[in-house]
Amino acid sequence: MSVSSECRLGDEIYVIDGFVSKVVFTNEELMDTENSLELDIGDKVIYLDWFNKNIGDNLYKFIRYRDKNGNDLEAVETFFVTKEVWNRLEEYFFNKR
Repeated sequence: MSVSSECRLGDEIYVIDGFVSKVVFTNEELMDTENSLELDIGDKVIYLDWFNKNIGDNLYKFIRYRDKNGNDLEAVETFFVTKEVWNRLEEYFFNKR
């Protein structure tokens, strides 16, 4: 299930692989790990929109989302799943124990 084709504005989507969602740099142009924002597996965000983005020779589908702090951010679609998919994954792994 594709987040971009299945979701509408305001839908909950879930992170399936942790990533740095907003990089903050120090005055020395180094990544400030204390102040950069990260999302972890299972974090819930709000779907806003999607768009295509060329990076080098590749075309990626990006998702615009709002995090729990109210930041509007974007990331590659493969980091997210719909609420329905997340619920099925939870059920699957819970029943596998």
